[in-house]
Amino acid sequence: MRKLLVLSLAAASLSSGMLQASVIHFDELGVPGWVYPDYSNTGFVSQGFAFSENMDVIDVSPSGGIWSSGVGSGHSGNYAAFNDFGGAMLMTRQGGGVFVVDNLWLNGWQGVSTVSLIEGYLNGALVGSVLASYSSPWSQVLTGFGSIDTLSISGGLFLVDDIAINDGNRPLPEPASLSLLALGLLGVACRRHYF
Repeated sequence: MRKLLVLSLAAASLSSGMLQASVIHFDELGVPGWVYPDYSNTGFVSQGFAFSENMDVIDVSPSGGIWSSGVGSGHSGNYAAFNDFGGAMLMTRQGGGVFVVDNLWLNGWQGVSTVSLIEGYLNGALVGSVLASYSSPWSQVLTGFGSIDTLSISGGLFLVDDIAINDGNRPLPEPASLSLLALGLLGVACRRHYF
């Protein structure tokens, strides 16, 4: 009886749709050997997420010139986001909405040891925070911030890459999934009644 119920619930949850996962890697904005958006202090948008005006995308590949000094390369690809003007990085969904941040990768600017506070907010209220100490090479920070509308990273000059995010709006179960769950529950009820 329990096995049937567990199998029904598992099948329903698998077929009802998973969260849409993606990684913000900044490679689509990279300019070889240069900075995007060209020292304009306006921020930028990458893969549907807006980054605060103190952030740039820089070439940290071995051929990236001064930008790659002490960095080595991006965590993936040749580019990373850098808080070029200091201060806290703020990341929000373009147009608003919630999201989940599972983890991200940090590197101290030019290999300098750095301590940063990573925080997730929803409607101005703190959801979670992680204090991270890192330098070079890249260090992964596990955040697990669920249903936030703002990601903040503050403390020192840092590079960030490969921000693993999920869509925070879980889809409604499909009718077939609900039917499968109902069938499983009906089987449990029949088993209890007839056996």
